[in-house]
Amino acid sequence: MDRFFDANNPVMRFLARIVDLAVLNLMTLACMIPIVTAGPAITAMNNVLIHLVRKDETYVWKMFIKSFRQNLKQGIGLGLLYTAIFAVAGLELMMLHSIDAKSSTMFMIIITVIGICVFGVGIYTFALLSRFENTVRGTLVNAATLALGHILRTLGMLAICAAWAAFLWFAHGITLLVLLYGLTIPGYLCVMIYNPIFETMESNEETAAE
Repeated sequence: MDRFFDANNPVMRFLARIVDLAVLNLMTLACMIPIVTAGPAITAMNNVLIHLVRKDETYVWKMFIKSFRQNLKQGIGLGLLYTAIFAVAGLELMMLHSIDAKSSTMFMIIITVIGICVFGVGIYTFALLSRFENTVRGTLVNAATLALGHILRTLGMLAICAAWAAFLWFAHGITLLVLLYGLTIPGYLCVMIYNPIFETMESNEETAAE
């Protein structure tokens, strides 16, 4: 019985991880409520998730707040940029949907493809912001470079997000599931995919600094 409650027991580690992801998801959603702070919230979530994936000693609350504050300014700017892009794309799709013409279908497909590409770059954008110091322009350029340079990983992350969104849709958006794991489950899986890239980048940075 004592072995079951041992912190190093695989079951206990799994349960601890489930709790961490739930707490992190609630914190992220709470900080996204003002909308303008969605960027820093996603950035802070990525930072914590990276530590969880790497099995570092993680204090979810403290690490989230620290990263949120450090990336507040750039996070707000990038968050508003992506929000504006998706808002415009959404409005365009709604307008085109109301038009009964063959050409509108083609334009809807084009806008959807562009939106998916932007979303893929966005995954890298906030992940980079959480780990590397750079200008807003530099972060966006690096994000686009990584998205294209590691296209298979990018497609894998897009597939994960699409599958999770489809699951929530067919599950009728179970409120409790969204509140506890709506962002952190796909986020955790995405970090597992891009983490090897980041580890290489961080190693190269350390080598260059020596």
